[in-house]
Amino acid sequence: MARSVPRPIVRVQDRLALIAGFDPKSRAGVTEGMIRRDLTEVTSYWLQLVVSVGIATLGLVLGSTAVIIGAMLIAPLMTPIINLGMGLACGSPFLVLRASSRVALSVITAIGSAAGITLLLPFHEFNAEIAARTSPTVLDLLVASFCAFAAVYAALRAGSDTTSTAAGTAIGISLVPPLCASGYGIGAGSWAVAGGAAMLFLTNLVAIIVVATLCFLLVGFNQVEVAGLERDELSHGGNAPIARSLARRLARAFESPGGAWLRMLMPLVLLGVVYVPLRRALDEVAWEFRVRGKVRQEIAKLGGKIVQSRVRVERHQVELGVVLVGTTNQASEFRRKLDADVREVSGVTPKIEVLAVPDAKAFAGLESDLQRAEGPLVVAAPSASENLDGARALVSSAIERRWPARSAGAVLQVSVEVTGQPVPVRIAHLGSAVDETARETLELSLESELGQPVRVSTRAIPSGEILRDGNDAQFLARLAELSGASRDLSGLRLCLQAAAAAPLREKQASSEEQFTDALGEILAEHPRLTRLDGEDWRAWVTRASCGPSAEVPSPKLAPD
Repeated sequence: MARSVPRPIVRVQDRLALIAGFDPKSRAGVTEGMIRRDLTEVTSYWLQLVVSVGIATLGLVLGSTAVIIGAMLIAPLMTPIINLGMGLACGSPFLVLRASSRVALSVITAIGSAAGITLLLPFHEFNAEIAARTSPTVLDLLVASFCAFAAVYAALRAGSDTTSTAAGTAIGISLVPPLCASGYGIGAGSWAVAGGAAMLFLTNLVAIIVVATLCFLLVGFNQVEVAGLERDELSHGGNAPIARSLARRLARAFESPGGAWLRMLMPLVLLGVVYVPLRRALDEVAWEFRVRGKVRQEIAKLGGKIVQSRVRVERHQVELGVVLVGTTNQASEFRRKLDADVREVSGVTPKIEVLAVPDAKAFAGLESDLQRAEGPLVVAAPSASENLDGARALVSSAIERRWPARSAGAVLQVSVEVTGQPVPVRIAHLGSAVDETARETLELSLESELGQPVRVSTRAIPSGEILRDGNDAQFLARLAELSGASRDLSGLRLCLQAAAAAPLREKQASSEEQFTDALGEILAEHPRLTRLDGEDWRAWVTRASCGPSAEVPSPKLAPD
């Protein structure tokens, strides 16, 4: 025997090989088959890879599981990864270098081709097939490990009896589809999708390398003398000076006293790199299951009172929608309890919507897709005779979800007449005015969600402060505009900070008196006015309290 392997270990390895149905005497032949290659094999490999990438990318775009499975069966990427595991097990630097370079070049080709195809598409939609390949966990690592066992078994016993095993392995472990999903994410400009899919491929790659290396070691491939096989392949393939030089350097590392441990350490380091994020992702999945279970438990307590419900729990966000038979007070109480329970089990602030209808018959007029696992609450506004208050609440809730709060500020009041066609919706908000494009987009979104045509009008109330900076006329004009806009909104308070009076000359006193009189006329009818003392004059509107300063009544202004 060319390699020095302790005799007891040799006997154990031979015994394990026989148990697996593999003849120990054929180890050299299997290794030689992996080291040797010809031009036909190279051409076939790259042709199959390109074809499988095209099929998988289009299958992901179409959301077709059958097409994606077809790409899995064609994809040849499993072969160089198994060869890499063999190279680490038997200590073949040439096989390690060639297999790893082919894997790296295949990854670049697959991702680049998928990104190029994506750029040529007229649309970029992230469907369920793409989303399913962007959130790997430790469970995916375990699945890949079992599939890798099957792949090694098929490699050791090539023949008709392992054909179905090889096909099942190709389907069970996903290699080309996640690479194509990563390329799709790059082409569509979504780095979250690209990174998640790349992590799934890396997970499967690491599992195959680790399992293949261990299995090949267990059945004794470290006993094979590979130096002669490598010399024959290098001489058969020409001078190959670069491959020869790199293989010689790596061979020195493999043949060192700790070379065997080095070969095992390489895949184990990769395993450690992927395990941490995969474990974190698994904890996230476990958290989602706990939260869903708690929500369903609380909903089940109400039994037949629940007409419809929707639960969405993902990425540490919780959204709940419930319609129950009862009163508004009962809905509020259930929402309060549900909010407290979900906060306790999840540690996050949930977004909960609980609506009450007087009976199931009244709810029959509402078309809702609350049963959907994903997506917003979708309802059709009922007629005026079918629970107008509940219908208005549903319309207001839909607006709240669709409202561009980042650019237009918070919604203060929604007025809707559900009997009109199209449904007239008037929205008062605290922030910048909504441009025509945003308004039309909001109308289209609401029409899609409510199932009826909608006409939206908006009323913007400035959210910033106005200052008396020497131009009294401008300050009073803007204050009158702010006062008039906020006067009829019950949730809005007008805050006025008045500067302390200072000794004035006669002309200045007359001007200040005119200013005060005009101020009193503007604000005399305002129902929610708070006056504060300060260093200068300023005014603003708010939905909260005006500030920590004590409120000082003014003889010229209406009391708070």
